[in-house]
Amino acid sequence: MTKNWKYIALMVAAFPATAALAQTGDAGRRAVDLERYEEAKSIYKGQLNQKDADNAYFALGDIYLRTGKLDSAAYYFNQGINNNKKSYINHVGLGKLALEQGNTAKAAQEFEEALKGRGKKDPYVLTMIGEAYVNAPNATEEQIKKGVSYLKQALERESKNPTANVILGDAYLKLKQGGEAMTSYDRAIQLDDNYATAYLKRGQLYTSSRNYNEAEEAFKRAIEIDPNFAPAYHDLGELYYFAGQYDKALSTFQKYVDMAEDTPETKAKYASFLFLTKNYDKALQAAEQVLQKDPNNMVMNRLRAYSYMELGQPEKALQAIETYMQKADKSKLIADDYEYYGRILAKNNQPVKAIENLEKAIQMNPEKVELYSELANTYAANNQYAKAIEAYERKRENVEPSNADYYYMGNIYMMAGEEANAASDAQKANDYFKKADETYAKVVESNPTYAPAYLWRARANASQDPETEQGLAKPYYEEFIKQAGSEPEKYKPNLIEANSYLGYYYYLKGERDNALKYWQAVKQLDPANAQAEAAITEINKSAKKK
Repeated sequence: MTKNWKYIALMVAAFPATAALAQTGDAGRRAVDLERYEEAKSIYKGQLNQKDADNAYFALGDIYLRTGKLDSAAYYFNQGINNNKKSYINHVGLGKLALEQGNTAKAAQEFEEALKGRGKKDPYVLTMIGEAYVNAPNATEEQIKKGVSYLKQALERESKNPTANVILGDAYLKLKQGGEAMTSYDRAIQLDDNYATAYLKRGQLYTSSRNYNEAEEAFKRAIEIDPNFAPAYHDLGELYYFAGQYDKALSTFQKYVDMAEDTPETKAKYASFLFLTKNYDKALQAAEQVLQKDPNNMVMNRLRAYSYMELGQPEKALQAIETYMQKADKSKLIADDYEYYGRILAKNNQPVKAIENLEKAIQMNPEKVELYSELANTYAANNQYAKAIEAYERKRENVEPSNADYYYMGNIYMMAGEEANAASDAQKANDYFKKADETYAKVVESNPTYAPAYLWRARANASQDPETEQGLAKPYYEEFIKQAGSEPEKYKPNLIEANSYLGYYYYLKGERDNALKYWQAVKQLDPANAQAEAAITEINKSAKKK
């Protein structure tokens, strides 16, 4: 999947990408495809005493590599070489390990060893070197192209190699050459029509291009070939999520859990999918189950904190996120981590630290526009109104403001004005109130029949005219009554406010009939309104005196 969504953010760097380990007919490889890693280990360990155990040592090392157990991976690759000094494939394994550790020079040395002697003519060695470069962490374009070169060499020596074609398709996909990727996957299917992984890859490519019907067919074909093929259920569940079919998504993902091996990794994926589908309580339960067996599982530590936040338990969320942030490798923290940490801190009345973390989140992901609103509101809550407005201005650089943005910006100007008033700086306060009015006016411009916008403008103008001498708010309260009058119950408190203002305004102007009209409207909305009762009594007294 290539769409940028929370599930991917949660899982990033936690579960290495699926890759080919051996030829399609390998029973151990099939177990890996089914994500039954313990079963695969058992199969390969049973082959270690055979005369030609090279591939078994390599496969074992690669399983440990993909599940993040680098020391165990190194052990099996080295054992393969100790068992056979000419074990070319296990030098490939050590090269893959070096790439995982970010040591490209060491990786190149190991690949050179792998290509000595018969290794340079072995299609499997060439394929696995290609795969190593294609699936290297944060692979550069240069590395991916190097991988393509080795894969093509493998196919020159063994043209009917479906595994090499699938990995070549992955490489083209990473190079954003979708057509070439599909050609490679189709070639793999031509060579082996029962190669479920090729259909899986085909479905993933269709999903990334939003051709959901074809993607669904590809995933279903993979399941038809192998009803126990866990990854196909996994991606089909995600596909249903994209299509908004959430019940179907969850039931399909549950099948993935049933088919895949019962491991903390599988449970962690399921927990993340539960979070994605907003089943936060169940996601938290699943995360806790994983953490009981694997307390240092960083993905589940992250998910626990996120879930507490979404469940409205900010104190528990704070404890969880701080535990996670202390344990995590700082180089592997993602923008969502800082975002959630910032939001959690804000909920726990720690605005300074909240702002610091939200700024980090924006620095890592400046295109996530909703972060600017979160940051602005946090600045405003800390009475840093200029900074709050600046945050909205930064948002404007990425996207045109919405009506909601103008509303919140207007509110910030109003708060700034009230603060200036409290500091007895009337001129500064008026400047802010004018800015608020100008900002709310943007909402009126885009939606002239939206009643609340006139109410906001009325309040901004009333704040500039606290004694109601000029009646600055009058036209906006009048328009609000006009727009909201057909829904008196919905806008009842606001209609009381508007009519009370106008009643008072006309009372001050000496227009008793108009004043009486508006106070009677208040009385009709709220028969027990004491202010209206007092105003009507006073107006009637004045009339009798005449």
